[in-house]
Amino acid sequence: MTIRMNKAEAIQIANESMRSTMLNEQNTQFSHVVRYVNDDGWWINIPLANFKKECHFLLCSEKGRIFRHLMLKPNAILSPATRFRIKDGIADVFILAANPKRLADSLKGGSKYSFNKHLVDEHRY
Repeated sequence: MTIRMNKAEAIQIANESMRSTMLNEQNTQFSHVVRYVNDDGWWINIPLANFKKECHFLLCSEKGRIFRHLMLKPNAILSPATRFRIKDGIADVFILAANPKRLADSLKGGSKYSFNKHLVDEHRY
């Protein structure tokens, strides 16, 4: 039986681990592994304005019963419009689940940006 993690539970686990209340509904995106063309991975959709503030991403893998916490500090990625595929002012990012140690955007039209340096922690559940 697969236990389905949800955003609120993941935020609570991450905050407890950090002994803080840093993550909340407004500054955190949550993503489950989904199928896209022939690959499994996580979608992250980041409004361009959000690159100017702190953003958190929780990438959940039910198969491994783990989620990864990524944090982008304000202006950590300069010129995001030149690094990602942009649609309606939103950066579309797809990170392959096949190689979670290489947390890189794999979409055509992007720069294959790696989010590894933004990894805060991994949480098992």
